[in-house]
Amino acid sequence: MNYQYNNNPGRMNKRVTFLNPPGTTSNGWPSKDWTKHVTVWAELKTAKGYKLFSSDATQWQGKCVIGIRYRKDINEKMRVRIADKTYEMDSPPVNDNGNNQWLTIFLKEVK
Repeated sequence: MNYQYNNNPGRMNKRVTFLNPPGTTSNGWPSKDWTKHVTVWAELKTAKGYKLFSSDATQWQGKCVIGIRYRKDINEKMRVRIADKTYEMDSPPVNDNGNNQWLTIFLKEVK
């Protein structure tokens, strides 16, 4: 399956913040809470624009897919904050085509 995102910067119109898990060392001390790692521009996909899940709409509740420019410092243990919602990764980020240009990230909302 090709998850390739268009490199049209106009589609990357959402600010998303990646959060490090508790216990991540920052300034020599382990954190007790989720801490900000980095904020980047992303393209947001929804159930309407993606056909990866079954047509059963309940599978899409609280889920979304984002695309960002490739970063080697993003991993599946992180959470993602989009607007006022927090998500965890459904699977490790996908390095589209192995070109180190784009990452596709599948998310599910944290309740």
